[in-house]
Amino acid sequence: MDEFEKAIIYCFDPNVSEDIKQKALAYTESIKVAPEAWLFCLERLGKTQIVLVKFFCLQVFQEIILHRYETLSKTDRLNLRTGLMNWFRLYLVNNQEESAIKNKYAQVMVLLFKQEYLENWLTFFDDFLSMLSPGNSSIDIFLRICKSIDEEVVSFDVHRSPAELAQNTFIKDTMRENAITKIVASWYEILVHHQSPPLINMTLQNIKTYVGWIDISLIVNDKFIPLFCKYLGVRVVRDEVCDCFKEIINKGMDPFAKLTLIQQLEIKNIINFAQLDDQEFNIRVGALINLTGMEILRSLESIQTLQQEGFDKKFQSGEILLEEMLQLLFRFFNNESNDVSYSVYGLASLYVQKLKNIKVLNEKQIQHITLLVQIVRNKMRYKTSRIEEDDDESDIKFADFRKDLSNLFRNIFRICPEMVGSFIATNIQRIVENKNNNNKNKNTTNSKNGTINNNINKTNNNNNNNTNNINNNTNNINNNTTNNNNNNTNKNNVKNANNIKNNNNEDEEDDDDMSFSDIEVSIYLLFQMGEGISATSEETLKSFEKFFGSMVVVLSQSSISITEHQVVSLIYFETIVRYAKYIPMDEQQYLSSVLKSFLDERGIHNKDALVRSKAGYLLNKLAKYLKVQMFPYINDIIDALKNHLIISYEIQKEVPFEEQLNFYESLGFLIGGANLPIEKEALYIEKILNNPIIKMEEIIAKQLYKGDTKENQFYYTVQLTQLINVIGTFSKGFSSFNATNGQLKPDAYCTYKVYFKRSLESIIQLPSLIPSNEDIKSRTFFYMHRMVDVLGKDLKPLLVKILPILLDHATTIDILLEFLVFYNQLISKYKEELFDVINPTLCPIVDRIYKSLNTTIPPVEHSDAERALNDLKKSYFQLIQALFTHNLASTLTSTLNLPLLFQQVFNTVIGGCQASGSHSESIQKVCFVILKKMIDDYSPGGPHAVNGFQSFIYDQVVPLCFQVPLSDQFNMSDFTSTQILLEIGKSLRAIAQKYGDEFLTYMNTILLPKLNVSQEVINQFIKLLQPSSPIKDFQELLKLFIRQKKGLPIKTSNSNINLNNNNNINNNNNNINNNGHTNGNGVNKNGH
Repeated sequence: MDEFEKAIIYCFDPNVSEDIKQKALAYTESIKVAPEAWLFCLERLGKTQIVLVKFFCLQVFQEIILHRYETLSKTDRLNLRTGLMNWFRLYLVNNQEESAIKNKYAQVMVLLFKQEYLENWLTFFDDFLSMLSPGNSSIDIFLRICKSIDEEVVSFDVHRSPAELAQNTFIKDTMRENAITKIVASWYEILVHHQSPPLINMTLQNIKTYVGWIDISLIVNDKFIPLFCKYLGVRVVRDEVCDCFKEIINKGMDPFAKLTLIQQLEIKNIINFAQLDDQEFNIRVGALINLTGMEILRSLESIQTLQQEGFDKKFQSGEILLEEMLQLLFRFFNNESNDVSYSVYGLASLYVQKLKNIKVLNEKQIQHITLLVQIVRNKMRYKTSRIEEDDDESDIKFADFRKDLSNLFRNIFRICPEMVGSFIATNIQRIVENKNNNNKNKNTTNSKNGTINNNINKTNNNNNNNTNNINNNTNNINNNTTNNNNNNTNKNNVKNANNIKNNNNEDEEDDDDMSFSDIEVSIYLLFQMGEGISATSEETLKSFEKFFGSMVVVLSQSSISITEHQVVSLIYFETIVRYAKYIPMDEQQYLSSVLKSFLDERGIHNKDALVRSKAGYLLNKLAKYLKVQMFPYINDIIDALKNHLIISYEIQKEVPFEEQLNFYESLGFLIGGANLPIEKEALYIEKILNNPIIKMEEIIAKQLYKGDTKENQFYYTVQLTQLINVIGTFSKGFSSFNATNGQLKPDAYCTYKVYFKRSLESIIQLPSLIPSNEDIKSRTFFYMHRMVDVLGKDLKPLLVKILPILLDHATTIDILLEFLVFYNQLISKYKEELFDVINPTLCPIVDRIYKSLNTTIPPVEHSDAERALNDLKKSYFQLIQALFTHNLASTLTSTLNLPLLFQQVFNTVIGGCQASGSHSESIQKVCFVILKKMIDDYSPGGPHAVNGFQSFIYDQVVPLCFQVPLSDQFNMSDFTSTQILLEIGKSLRAIAQKYGDEFLTYMNTILLPKLNVSQEVINQFIKLLQPSSPIKDFQELLKLFIRQKKGLPIKTSNSNINLNNNNNINNNNNNINNNGHTNGNGVNKNGH
């Protein structure tokens, strides 16, 4: 071993010291960059037996060909080529080399091939083919070279430059002319005469990669296809054969040729010949069926569109091919393995998609989708009756597959709603009758509500009548939808659906002669109909309303809800809630059985935590959907929930707090919306709120929260936040304002206020009692938001005391933001009625905002702190805007706040108009809106005219209206910037209206001349600033003027506007007097 070989080995040896390794790397690198590196490595390649050295030499060749090939002379290039061919002939084919060496050699030769083939080495393939011999590795190397050519020349998986793409195309064209026939002949010889599975697999891999761009007849002929069929029976190579068929069918060609090709291949016979004894192979075959069927469908669609000569005959043969593929589809789709089923899902989906475009389905098509519905049902069935939190990969895959199957089912339903409706009705009737018969002699589940047992027993005795009604309803569907649906089908579809047998039931565990998975999937498909119905006609929707209502009645009165199976319970409640609204008004007595299933051991008292939680959540949805219909059952609901409403850790071990919130919200909506007699409403509220209010008052009175520590997990403080939460959540059902017209309700209808006022007295103390707890403060604001709506005018007198407390404890930006949201809500709700409250609090609030914004250390860019500051700026400007919007602008001009207006508000609004940075456009827009309102309010003739405002207009506002849009940061193509420009136009017009000739003279003689505007354009400005001109014309002029100044193209169809394009378009906005300059952050330190 010489120094060269040692150096290469040292480079890869982890046991060598770093110093030696660095020296070795330096030495090998010097060899790589040497001018004669190729010659040195060529000599060493023929002498060494060390794999690493061989690999290094080949790597040097690769880098030279890729990066320095043009530096070699013609003689050197020829010598390099000859040397590599000699090494192949003398060494490589006669020794058992590592795969890495063979692959690297193939890669190097293909890079050389790309450089030399077109001009200097047209005999490349002849040279290699002449050296192929069955007794050595030459065939192996040649196949690797062919594969590498695909990777380097043909494949589109790698990004290539236009020049390289053009060269590659030329190479392929030349290969087609000179070499492909010989290469294909060599593949054939290998397949016929060699028994080595690796060689056969490599040959098949070559074929599948080349078949897409060579003449298809070279492969699809009487020589190759029988060979493929032969090898399809050989387990070790059949996967590659299957892939070859896929690539043949996937080859791009016109639709007539594609159908002829598929017909010639006889895929159906090929698949029937294959031994489908392995799941992985079945998936490959399924993928072949999937691709073939989809290609047939697409070809048929193209032929139908083209309507060329021979259309009818070719279309008919295509329909026969499609039928063959569909029969294979049904067979594979219904396979026990979901992976096999999914391999043909694309064909099933595309076929159903195509059927949606057919107005009238024929009998064969109806049979197809009827069978698909049954297969979808079979494949959707759960294997386990529980949903685990930590799903393994197979569970996740099944859930995803189920989503796809659901989508397919919904599409089928949209095509044939009457067939699917009848099929689902039959399934529901079967599972209901089976369950009821099995439970006839059993005691029903003990209920916490004594009336429920009797009701269930009674309804079980009457279920035969209810299930018989299903057929009547589905018949109505058939009658109604047949007349209205475009996909008019005959009655055979119902017969077909009813006669389908479940093919996969034999191996499933039975539950009283009925698998839980059968029950679950029948209800699940009923649920999915609700997703699909939205895309059908209004007539179809109406025809199904009675059907859905009857399904709810039958399910709720059956024994199905009495189950130990989690998945059945979950889909039962989901489906009941989805369709309960369709229970006919004259059959509302059935709502009792629906509610009872939610309120007993089947629902919120279920032993299964997930079922309990889901039932509680869905009960809340049901209360919102059926509020009016559920009013008669309020007392029953309260009694069933009474233990669940207790806020304690013991109860929350069984009923988590989030579920308790759902119950409080449900009851609030029901009681608040029921228009109950005052005494009854008070009784119900007392039942629900008495315990939380008393508990809160007790914790505060006894100062129990002071004993909280990390060890007891802040027991009482957490309870206080929960108590605020439940009372506030319950209040969502109550409002002092009429929902229809927004007017205040009479006091006689608002007796509930006493409970919320009593709670408010305790809650408003908490920020002062526990000042360090941010959750308490946040929940206090939540409650205050609710009280604006709940207490209405009764809240106003309390605000004088409440607002200072809340402001005192808004010590962080997050809490200050919550305070401002609440403050703006008050302004929006009470408007000018709140003057006496807003006037004394405005100055302290603004001061608090300035102090929070004036941080000594600027926040890190894009950090949470920066986002919080930006949100605070926006909230500040929204507050100022709200004062003007809701007739409270006079608060800024009151004796108390007038200094604030001049010293801080004016300057911060000007700064906001000039804001820069992220999200600055939204701040700019709000500030220009504020400026317009200030002009309207504070100018002469305005409702709150302010002395000295005129100086502010001329010194700052008017120059600003030009400076901002002319700045480099102002993007004329941005939508928000366009809106800002419109606001600027409104402001300038408003100034012209308020200050008249004085302002027009200022524009004519001072401002516009400073901008080097021609007199012609100045005249247009003056004309369109007049109140008699349409404001849109002035806004258009301003936009075009700014575009011209920025050197942007201008175009207008408005005859009133004519800008002189020869006008000086230099941006001279720096000449504008900018006395209101800020640091660009909107709100500056100290308000300036």
